[in-house]
Amino acid sequence: MRLSLLCLLALPFAALAADDFPVPFNTEKTPGGPMSAEETAATMQLPPGFKCQVFASEPDVQQPIAMAWDAKGRLWIAENYTYAENPMRWDTKLRDRIVIFEDKDNDGKQDGRKVFWDKGAYLTSVEVGYGGVWILHNGTLSFIADKNGDDVPDGEPEVLLDGFNVKTIGHNIVNGLRWGPDGWLYGRHGITDTSAVGAPGTPMEKRTKLNCSIWRYHPTRKVFEVVLHGGTNSWGHDWDANGELFWINTVIGHLFHGIPGSYTDRMFGTHLNSHVYETLPMIADHYHFDIGNEKWSDIRTGISNKTSELGGGHAHVGMMIYNGGTWPKEYQGKVFTCNLHGNRINMDILEREGCGFVAKHGPDFMKAKDKWFRGIDLSTGPDGNVFVLDWSDAGECHDNDGVHRTSGRIYKIVYGEKKKAERSSSNNWWSRVDLQQAYEKAPPAPVPLPTIADAASNDGLNRLHLASALQRLPLEARFPIATALASRAEDANDKQQPLMIWYGIEPAVMAHPDMAIALALSSKIPTVRRLITRRLAEEIEKTPEPIDKLLAAAIKARNDGILPSRKTDGEMPSLPVEDIIRGMSAALKGFSQVAKPKHWDEFAKAARGASTDALRDLNLVFGSGRAADELIALVNNQEGDANARRSAFDSLMRNPKPDQFGFVRGLINDKVLGTAARSALAKFGNDDVPKALLNTWPDRSIEWRAANVTTLVSRPAWTKALLETIAAGKIKRDEISPFQARQIRSQNDPALNDLLTQVWGELHDTPEAKKAVLAKWQKSLSKDALSKADAAKGKVLFSAVCASCHKLYGEGAALGPDLTGSDRHNLDYLLGNIVDPNAMVPADYRVSVLKLKDGRTLTGVLPEQTDRTLTLQTPTERLTIERSQIAEQQQLPASLMPEGLLEALGEENVRNLIAYLMK
Repeated sequence: MRLSLLCLLALPFAALAADDFPVPFNTEKTPGGPMSAEETAATMQLPPGFKCQVFASEPDVQQPIAMAWDAKGRLWIAENYTYAENPMRWDTKLRDRIVIFEDKDNDGKQDGRKVFWDKGAYLTSVEVGYGGVWILHNGTLSFIADKNGDDVPDGEPEVLLDGFNVKTIGHNIVNGLRWGPDGWLYGRHGITDTSAVGAPGTPMEKRTKLNCSIWRYHPTRKVFEVVLHGGTNSWGHDWDANGELFWINTVIGHLFHGIPGSYTDRMFGTHLNSHVYETLPMIADHYHFDIGNEKWSDIRTGISNKTSELGGGHAHVGMMIYNGGTWPKEYQGKVFTCNLHGNRINMDILEREGCGFVAKHGPDFMKAKDKWFRGIDLSTGPDGNVFVLDWSDAGECHDNDGVHRTSGRIYKIVYGEKKKAERSSSNNWWSRVDLQQAYEKAPPAPVPLPTIADAASNDGLNRLHLASALQRLPLEARFPIATALASRAEDANDKQQPLMIWYGIEPAVMAHPDMAIALALSSKIPTVRRLITRRLAEEIEKTPEPIDKLLAAAIKARNDGILPSRKTDGEMPSLPVEDIIRGMSAALKGFSQVAKPKHWDEFAKAARGASTDALRDLNLVFGSGRAADELIALVNNQEGDANARRSAFDSLMRNPKPDQFGFVRGLINDKVLGTAARSALAKFGNDDVPKALLNTWPDRSIEWRAANVTTLVSRPAWTKALLETIAAGKIKRDEISPFQARQIRSQNDPALNDLLTQVWGELHDTPEAKKAVLAKWQKSLSKDALSKADAAKGKVLFSAVCASCHKLYGEGAALGPDLTGSDRHNLDYLLGNIVDPNAMVPADYRVSVLKLKDGRTLTGVLPEQTDRTLTLQTPTERLTIERSQIAEQQQLPASLMPEGLLEALGEENVRNLIAYLMK
């Protein structure tokens, strides 16, 4: 009894008072611990007139990972205890929670603390608004309602979005909820994994894929979208006084302009859009470590004097643009970020440059003598002073040294004398609160897009906004604006404008090649001409006409005197021809051999003397072709151009040799070619393929997992290995889609069919089963139920789930029948076609099964056929196959549309979708 009492006395008071909340424990290996919060605050080095005071510290706050403010001026803190060191990464035996702090007597210290919610896991963010609390938790964006504002949740969190990958990553986890000045909720995502995000029930192929990025979610329209792509692992963003977004980063540069639709530098790998080609650099003109003489990772062994002088290291966490009005004017509009290893706060100075900004190096604002200080977020408060979260841990940011969970601080950086938190027009805390409350009463109308008139603006930032807005226009409507923007010769060498124009028109180039050619020839921005050429040339094997048209048009423009000409007889003007040649050379770098464009010889003759190496390279591709050894060298060059590596790999895999299996097998973990290599293994009948793909499961990448399954279901023996692995519980059954289940059935192997039924389920292909499913949905979708459905949400679901195959009111694709004129107002008609999509299938939409001579089985529809080739469209890819490779071809009386779609969506989503379709 005495021993038990002593054990209880040894527990912290907070643990006794927290009911069943797990007691946090430490795994930090560094001896000792942090200074006391008071000593840390007292020894902070700050400019004259500033002081640091303790707002809260352990045990009242521990593991503070994020903060937010409510309209009452209370501070909401997300405490993350489940974060763990490598290789565990997360310890879900623990839980995370949200705590509210208040300073009732305005003395700068919290005197009111309450736990709002303590059921979290992987909790990284909190934000307040719309009668509740928004959280990033357990791979979801969720909402905890508190309509009466009594600080007690009204119920369990409502999951709004799921699919954020959390299980296989550590500090790159999704994070950063913050209301934007446009009324959207913004967040961030790191580089080490790709997430597939959507509303619960959204099929995998309809989800939004993202990795390193800034994203946003509309709180009333329930729309999710990626704002920009790039970086490494951002843990901070903020807006300046004019609403311009900026964000902080690590390793490859620390400060970026958050231009919607932009693609910035990333630490490794390639962007999900392979046609980006080139990316935007950071806007800072400096680094915070000695980049010329040190690797970023050298910080793990200590900070050199030079790196300390430059700012303290590569890792930046938390970001604030100060517009609080209380600090001296020289700090207004400055960027502040916590430097993790430098135990300090860096300051950058934003200035306009060209169409955007440059960030100058400012003096470090604050330095801690406590080596355990780990600033993780900072924010302006109601009185215009700044609050800083301290994770308080000695571990390096990759947490090889353990986690110290029982410490945590919130500091307040104060200038001058104590002042009461009163409404002030100079403090953006109040304006942001007012704006957010106004949005909650009446959501703002969408911001009107810039117009073509902005292309004539003398302010480059207006032109940048217009280039950014291109991506929100219909494809054909982009060219007049892009042409006006590309006529501004002064933007030719701007850091961002040429590429922003390119990102806007890239999806339109192959859809409207004639418009793209006209833009290429009229552009006064070489980058635009070069990248249009590259995009056209990359499709030279599938559609050779556009690149030949460009060559012919360039020759004609020279002859007509439209292009500036050089005095030398017989030669084309130097700049345009250089751009065209460089674009073609980059596009065909990895090609082995392709048919020569009709106008190539004439163009090359006129271009003699320009880009000699590139011309020689192109003549080789259009002539005898590259040798396999040269292609292999391109593939193996991990520092080379990603598209060239892909093209070289594709060239090799057109006619793979059996002895190349080991070469391909060695690429399955390559950051650029991993997906392609896993798919290419299907071309080899090697018995080691299942072992290579299944022994490393689960892979982090959803693309890799999908490629694994597509390869494994192509051959019976491999399919058996996959199904047995699922039966053993090592892989989830939902990795196999209904389409792939049908492909397994098409192999006509009774043993495989039995195993498929055991581990995956039935395909409901018997009339009795379909009648039962149909009856279930007819009952669920009564007139009363549909009258309460949300057709607006149904439209969003249509775009996500149906529009890749079907058109409705002109929106969508034509892979399946157009629904606009169908009998969709009849519930029985809709349900009959969705539940039993194979009951009546037009010939053009029937599934074909191709058994290839190399042993593979492929299924899909055949949108195009020639005497030599077949084009097979699957739900995920489009393949061109030589007829000579096909051993057997069969057309099934079945649709490409999978069965079981409604069950996958869930009842509420189905009601909303049907309500929209029946409008």
